[in-house]
Amino acid sequence: MATVLVADPEDLLRPYAEEQQVAARRGARFVFSNETPPCVRDAEVILSATIPVDADTMLALPRCRMIVRYGIGVDTIDVAAATAAGIVVANAPTYCVSEVADYTAGLIVSWNRRIPWWSDQLRRGHWPVGDERLIGVRRLSRLTLGLIGLGKIGQEVARRMAAFGMEILAFDPYLSDDAIRSRSAMPATFAALLRTSDIVSLHVPLHPATHHLIDEHALAMMKPTALLVNTSRGKVVDEQALIAALEQDRLGGAALDVLADEPPAPGHPLLAMDPRRVIVTPHCAASSVDMVSELHREVADAIDMLLDDCWPAATINPAVVPKHPLRYR
Repeated sequence: MATVLVADPEDLLRPYAEEQQVAARRGARFVFSNETPPCVRDAEVILSATIPVDADTMLALPRCRMIVRYGIGVDTIDVAAATAAGIVVANAPTYCVSEVADYTAGLIVSWNRRIPWWSDQLRRGHWPVGDERLIGVRRLSRLTLGLIGLGKIGQEVARRMAAFGMEILAFDPYLSDDAIRSRSAMPATFAALLRTSDIVSLHVPLHPATHHLIDEHALAMMKPTALLVNTSRGKVVDEQALIAALEQDRLGGAALDVLADEPPAPGHPLLAMDPRRVIVTPHCAASSVDMVSELHREVADAIDMLLDDCWPAATINPAVVPKHPLRYR
């Protein structure tokens, strides 16, 4: 009998109804690591949300055939090690696309119109007047938005922000210029996008090539009035370089839903900065009531396919040679 193991604490993503139904239909046990630790070594399928799965862990999983991430990013999983070990890696590729695109658009509008600051001022008993109402506020239709990464989320952000009349540029090394144009954006090089854009929004996965993609050099290319938006992964940005650029007024502001270390340590410099310039939220862009069922469905689909000896549709490492032959359904 195969075993499907949830690596995280049971209450993290309750309920697991769809996953359990699929496991039962395929004749597999569905267990939680905090209840039955001995089953870890015997699991054919491991489900992980926050628990890292590195190369050393995989060596202790002789029967593991697949690791599924509850999320889009798979930076918590050593995909190269999994591939070498014959382990399929899958994710939930579309469950929160709308949520993150909505949130990104919300951050852009909120920062540009200073909405968090206005609200805070009123709660403090202050009614801003005169020049206070004008500081840094621009008409969005006169601004240029640069998207770094034009995958599922990036293209949805482009579609939303086009409605505001913004000029939209995009850099994505995996897409042709024609493909970028078909996704409501104009192609640009990385450097040209940084130099030209009033707002730069990041929509890339975290891997070695994107770690600190936005570093001191990249920040120096941006306009001193520009906004950096990040709803991808915190370590895509060199946080210390970002803090320095903001403190030295070499960058207009930042709107961040992700940080290098989460949760941030008390006294983190970004949390003390003027809310007219810096918005920081607790990695919640993907959250909504609607996305929960889709997340479980996408993970359940991957389990169903693997236990039926088929390639999951959301396979991250298609070059892997699986421990047992898989077919295409």
